[in-house]
Amino acid sequence: MFNNKLFAIIIALLIPIFSVQNSFSTSFNLKTSGEKKFEVNYKVSQPQVLFLSNAPLEDIRGSVNSESISGLITFDPANIENAKGIITIEVKGMETGIQKRNGHLYSKNWLDGETYPNITFNLIQLSGVKIASSDPAKGRATANAIASGTISIHGKLKTINVDVNITYIKESEETKKRASGDFLSVSGKFDVALKDFDITGAQGLIGSKVGEVINIDLSLFFSSK
Repeated sequence: MFNNKLFAIIIALLIPIFSVQNSFSTSFNLKTSGEKKFEVNYKVSQPQVLFLSNAPLEDIRGSVNSESISGLITFDPANIENAKGIITIEVKGMETGIQKRNGHLYSKNWLDGETYPNITFNLIQLSGVKIASSDPAKGRATANAIASGTISIHGKLKTINVDVNITYIKESEETKKRASGDFLSVSGKFDVALKDFDITGAQGLIGSKVGEVINIDLSLFFSSK
């Protein structure tokens, strides 16, 4: 009985500690707070999503048309960890530089763009946030973090973590020349294993002409609505 009581007391003492830890948030320290909705804005800068396949017989480099990239993020500069959002890429907006190869990429053997027209990443949270720089006078700050979420490719869902670099820029007379609202820049790199998404391709190509793992490099620019 004594042990049970002691255990209950320890748990009661630890609960407030865990609560504080779970509610911890990191701020850009830019004297601004509150959730804002940010969406991909081409006036700020052209979004880029690049992909690379390294294989013994061939390297394939490609990109995604800017018009085929969209995204919406809910972000609070005073609570970076609480970010939520979704990034969408249209499969048929992916380009490899060769039209015939594009057709193969969109086909049922590969990404099957007819059945699964979009690749999506749902951001659940940011963690491991580290402020790299903060300049309140200029209304600009940068942080490194881990973006955790789910990615959907070829109808398959997988949880991933992406190392990202985030820059926040408050609206100013200078930024208004490009677009209204605050700016948010997000860049990162991650790898996609084709087998994780049941992408089998044409027999014999994966591993020889197409890499088993595809490297993704993205750079997205947002402005607040």
